[in-house]
Amino acid sequence: MKLFRATNIVLVMLCAMYFITYLDRVNVSTAASGFGQDFHLNKTQIGLVFSAFAYPYLVFQVIGGWVSDRFGAKRTLLVCGVL
Repeated sequence: MKLFRATNIVLVMLCAMYFITYLDRVNVSTAASGFGQDFHLNKTQIGLVFSAFAYPYLVFQVIGGWVSDRFGAKRTLLVCGVL
């Protein structure tokens, strides 16, 4: 039995990628109080900053799903990983 099969390597890489994106989301919300004070933003304006991230994220999720359906998941993940 191979210890490092391709499926195990892919699983570890996917978990690492998910963990990094999780840290990004948590760090932005944690830093909100700091950059809110630095830029003199109220809570509504901080919410707009978060929305400026969320709406393009939503749009690119839909586009990414279409690209994956059109060109295949393997090719799409490879290109996204390289980018």
